[in-house]
Amino acid sequence: MFRASIISAVLLAASLSCVACIDASKRLASGGNDVASPQEQAAALVKACPKGTQPAADGLIDDLEDNDNKVAKLGGRDGDWFTSVDPNGSTMEPSPFKMTEGGAGGSKYAAHAFGQTSDANGAWGAQLGATFAGAGAYDASVYAGISFKAKIGEHSTKKIRFKVADVNTHPDGGVCKTCWNHFGNDLTLTPEWVEYKLPFSEMTQEKGWGDPQKSITPGKLIAINWSIGPGQLYDLWVDDIAFFECAP
Repeated sequence: MFRASIISAVLLAASLSCVACIDASKRLASGGNDVASPQEQAAALVKACPKGTQPAADGLIDDLEDNDNKVAKLGGRDGDWFTSVDPNGSTMEPSPFKMTEGGAGGSKYAAHAFGQTSDANGAWGAQLGATFAGAGAYDASVYAGISFKAKIGEHSTKKIRFKVADVNTHPDGGVCKTCWNHFGNDLTLTPEWVEYKLPFSEMTQEKGWGDPQKSITPGKLIAINWSIGPGQLYDLWVDDIAFFECAP
């Protein structure tokens, strides 16, 4: 009888533990007062891919072959390419920005930006990027990350940071007080075209500034950019940008 009581108690404890785990998932779909925190919701939407990844059927963000400054109109996207430099002496060409002949793998066009970033006090550098939608945030929660091909010119800095702006890090989201510390990855580029595959789960913010967040929020993305820090000569090429998904 005593042994049976112990077994019953263990089973009950395991059951309650399971209910607690399930309850955390239920809160994400709840519309009531028990809804999960924004941080929990963001973490839940970042996909892990135990079986690897594969290209998404509608994942193309832009292959640049149409030679315009709009991203590909797939998956509900309707964004634009943009460039930005600090007002303290940093430069970027071509100006106005346009695609350049000579893409990856012998393709016709690529996004190409070059110039010099300032090392003056307050300079932050330069960036080449693209938005996902004309206005508001874009829901990329079905995807697991972003891939692209990139290279640098012979005399360029090798250090580039790829960033993904979301609702919590971009001022358009109306959340951050100290904005612009987007999730991303520091990359060391080469003069040869290389494909980079960056899962959302491995993107982090830079340490020591901005409003820290626990996780990127794939369900509310705003833009991507390739950023060059201050005091750098740069010559950056980018092509074939796309979302990828988890393999089934």
